[in-house]
Amino acid sequence: MSNKDEYFAMMESQIRKWDAEVDKLRAKSAQMSAEARIKYEEQLMAMRANRDAANKKLQEIRTASEAAWQNMQAGMDAAWASMKNALDKASSQFKK
Repeated sequence: MSNKDEYFAMMESQIRKWDAEVDKLRAKSAQMSAEARIKYEEQLMAMRANRDAANKKLQEIRTASEAAWQNMQAGMDAAWASMKNALDKASSQFKK
């Protein structure tokens, strides 16, 4: 297995974990007041957009040549960081 394949598998697994976390957060939002739920849903939509961007970059990596994918890795890592920050922020706000 090449580094590209390993990286792809790792990031694909991470995206599935994000999906599960977002689903958990969405379920928890049902317990909030209407006003809080609206704000929380906006954050969840932003996380889903970040997830979609990360998935798009991941699919680009899948089709990239072995040499080109390393250049694309930085973009994927940035998308991952953005999603992680959004997920951490939403999770911490729910705990308040």
